[in-house]
Amino acid sequence: MAEGKPPYVREVLTSQANLYAFLGSLAAGALLSIPFGFGVGAVPLIAFAAGEVLAALHIPSLPTFRDQVDRRWRAKARQASREQLFAELQKRAARREGYAARLRTYQRMLGRVDSLYQRAETGLSRLNYRDVEQLDDVTVEYLGLWLSGLVMDDRVESINLREVDAKLAGIERELAAPRPGTDVRQLQKARTDYAVLIERHNRMQSRRRALEAAMLSIPDQLDEIYQTIMTLPASEDVGSRLEEAVGKLRLQEDIEADLASGLAEALPGVAVPTAGSGARRLVAVASGSRNRD
Repeated sequence: MAEGKPPYVREVLTSQANLYAFLGSLAAGALLSIPFGFGVGAVPLIAFAAGEVLAALHIPSLPTFRDQVDRRWRAKARQASREQLFAELQKRAARREGYAARLRTYQRMLGRVDSLYQRAETGLSRLNYRDVEQLDDVTVEYLGLWLSGLVMDDRVESINLREVDAKLAGIERELAAPRPGTDVRQLQKARTDYAVLIERHNRMQSRRRALEAAMLSIPDQLDEIYQTIMTLPASEDVGSRLEEAVGKLRLQEDIEADLASGLAEALPGVAVPTAGSGARRLVAVASGSRNRD
């Protein structure tokens, strides 16, 4: 979700272990300087500086270190998006019908993902931590879909379609029998604009229904994945199941465009993972297991 690469060298230098090493060197230098003077007291600090150079040269290239840093940065970016989206949702949807039900659905999804994180961390199964992160991305996308739907609703409510239809019909009648001095070209432009507005409005309503269907589908699929993973034997390679399974949810490009534009309007600069962008893929493990049987 975050753009660019984390600053691995800075992560080494600002790590908690490095901070403790610096404080330890400082304390050792202070203790040595009392009986032996500042020259000897500087030795631990010089050793620390040399160690810093070696650490900055070698540690950032270690795959295990990079994996830990990447994980923290992904979690930080995901949490930032989650908090921004949820704050906006509370402002827009807290008093709307269905808010409590969707909030419970979202919290249930978080509970499922938290359980899978714990399972991945304890090593009770061969579930990969990165696989759970992809499912965690789904919970953020759910908030993005929810907010985008609210933005669409606001746009729909701002247009009185009957009034637009009536104005278009009036222009059609006037063009059919123009009065003296009528600017036909301007009327034709107005007719085109109204027709495009109606078409865009109808298309947005269709996409809104598709978005609503996706919001109903996401929690159900995540529940299915959760139940399948939790019932698999500890020896089962969950990662291969996730890779082999067919992605069920793939938002169409036009729906993703509405999602992106709606969120850009509500929260400029907030990145939300979507299936089409390659940021994540929601897969149905149970579907894959049935196909194998």
